[in-house]
Amino acid sequence: MIFTKDIVYNNNEFRLAYFLDYQEQMDPNTRWTDRIVSSSGDWSGNLYDFYFKVYNKITQDIKVPFKLEAGDRIDDTPVHKALREALANCLINADYYGRQGLVIVKKKESITFSNPGGFRIDVEAAQSGGVSDPRNSALIKMFNLIDVGDRAGSGILNIFSVWKKQGWPAPIITESFEPDRINLSLLVGESGNKKVAIESGDKKVAIKSGDKTAKTLI
Repeated sequence: MIFTKDIVYNNNEFRLAYFLDYQEQMDPNTRWTDRIVSSSGDWSGNLYDFYFKVYNKITQDIKVPFKLEAGDRIDDTPVHKALREALANCLINADYYGRQGLVIVKKKESITFSNPGGFRIDVEAAQSGGVSDPRNSALIKMFNLIDVGDRAGSGILNIFSVWKKQGWPAPIITESFEPDRINLSLLVGESGNKKVAIESGDKKVAIKSGDKTAKTLI
């Protein structure tokens, strides 16, 4: 399977920089304790399979209360649904022609979703919900077929709502430029009850690092 290819359009050449990377960093003395990359060659490397591989990894430590419905155990929770939304949004809104690849990092206390490409709508509008402008419409159709996402622009709103109900610090969204990139950081589980250095609230700050500027919404 080819993961990177050249496309010629109007005599201009474009390179599809397709790269998916999932890392588990559970041991501070080890670079990663588990990793899934699209170019490894030991699995298909496609977005669909990556979604399920990563979803199973990021939810394996989420506590599931005992609940029965019509005699069947329900193993799904609002946190599971929010993580599905976060993962799907990361894949759907990635710019696969952009620099750098899509990277998801799971640590003991957090999960970070990072994809190339900037926001197509205002960050505050994305958090408020009701506005949808997906970068890759074909991908959102694919996820709709497996009941993930609703094209209502409510994904990020739902994630913030679930984290608030859990009593966890608000998710942190950062948008950096040159190259354009979006990061969503979530504190999870017992670690979500710990205080973070940046206080949550409806405020927006600018962070400068060298020649790069990042917008942060918390």
